[in-house]
Amino acid sequence: MQMPSITATALAPNGRCVGVAGVGTVDVLDIEGKKLWSWEYGKLNKFIRAGGLAVSPACDEIALVGDSSYKYTWIVDRRGLRVPIQTTRTPEGIAFSHDGQLVALGTAGCDLLLIRKSGELKWKKTYSQGFCIFGDLSFSPADKFIMMQAWSTGLIALDGSTIWMGSGWGMAAAHDSQTFVVWSSPNHGPQVGSVTAFTADGKQLWNRVAPGNASAISASGDKIAAPIYEPHDFSPEEWDEYQDQPVQLQIFSRAGEVLKTVPVESREVLAMPPDGGRLLVRVADAIEEVDTDGNVLMKIPQMGYSKVFVPDDFSGALTWRRVAPSVIEWFPLK
Repeated sequence: MQMPSITATALAPNGRCVGVAGVGTVDVLDIEGKKLWSWEYGKLNKFIRAGGLAVSPACDEIALVGDSSYKYTWIVDRRGLRVPIQTTRTPEGIAFSHDGQLVALGTAGCDLLLIRKSGELKWKKTYSQGFCIFGDLSFSPADKFIMMQAWSTGLIALDGSTIWMGSGWGMAAAHDSQTFVVWSSPNHGPQVGSVTAFTADGKQLWNRVAPGNASAISASGDKIAAPIYEPHDFSPEEWDEYQDQPVQLQIFSRAGEVLKTVPVESREVLAMPPDGGRLLVRVADAIEEVDTDGNVLMKIPQMGYSKVFVPDDFSGALTWRRVAPSVIEWFPLK
């Protein structure tokens, strides 16, 4: 699908459908690209901005997040329900639960809201763990937790209590919510980052010096694939000496043992299937599906800057080229 401008894209948690927002309209498409339904929000209110988007697992509801100039979020049902939700701070992360009954909404100012799909507010809490932005949210597979997966990272129980909270560019989780991997690098100063594995209660399992780019984890949490620097033992103060150090793509055990070094020149791991036997990686000129021996199984040309969404079953990859003209495409994986 190609549009002059796509401002937000989302893949349903189960990978059944895709939401695409831009130029005053949200289209919900099936995985073959057939339009299921649309909401022309530009006709309702010309001030609505599509800063983020989520699609329900049943593909019959969407939640559209505004931006710093439009602090509203809309929950919209294809049968006609339209519910606006105002926040005092800029809305950021949005997600539907796997059963489709709840919506989690986070802001750039430490606010987190849990909302029924009808628009009824269950609770709103403001957290005080210092700097926090709830930039990317999802529900754990069993809908027991809200997972914070960008800027602020960690787990929130469905009653709003904090299990653990940290920070990082991103976070990936095992399906049982017992193992997590967080990647991060500093905004300023020595540009050496890290990749860190955590337990369910936020205790560190291991840490490696790394560029701080995306990593992935298997469904059981027994394998973690991450781009890291070799050697592991230099400090941020030694960065000038090691800044040209090559990056290796390695697969670690939950305990931190190196299981394999994958011979692929990649600085970003986008996803791993449930069995951990393949990887979706970003290389210089493409997005590639590779096995753990580095053999390329599929190659997706990288047309400008693309964002990639992969469902939990690793059945395909949805790519969004964010430079004009905007394009979204679905690629089945092996």
